[in-house]
Amino acid sequence: MGPVLLSLTILFAPGCKKKGDTEPVVTAPPTPTVTEAPPPPVAEPTKQSASLSRVYFDFDSSSLSGSSKSSLGKNASVMNDHSSVKVEVQGHCDERGTTEYNLALGQRRAAAAKKYLTDQGVSPSRLTVISYGEERPLERGGSESAWAQNRRAEFRVTSGGDGLVSSSLGN
Repeated sequence: MGPVLLSLTILFAPGCKKKGDTEPVVTAPPTPTVTEAPPPPVAEPTKQSASLSRVYFDFDSSSLSGSSKSSLGKNASVMNDHSSVKVEVQGHCDERGTTEYNLALGQRRAAAAKKYLTDQGVSPSRLTVISYGEERPLERGGSESAWAQNRRAEFRVTSGGDGLVSSSLGN
């Protein structure tokens, strides 16, 4: 036998067992115990956020339409449900008319919205009014659709409004 074959024979030859020798006992590692994961924590009910809707006006008017009254009624309900909230009612106009005229018209629009809210039970001390006239348009452009978007009153929460979303862009 050559030296390589002899080495392989020694490596792979079964060992001789002497009488009385016992095979070592091989045990499998213990099976890990399976524990159930704890149930996920129960989520606390979250306050659903409520929002105040803007209202729209006809050209050169501070009179409330039926749809404006409906939106204001919902706003009043939200405010009555959130009794600590204070809101700034903002009056806006389209670009037609002088700056002075539009500031006055915006003030009348905001005042009309405030009066409707107070008639629905919202305390007047929780409402302030401001007019921005034509200075903060929602929609730029000289079309009727743009002007219609800009003739509005918006509602900005100024304090106590956790979970309450303003209608105004500046929130």
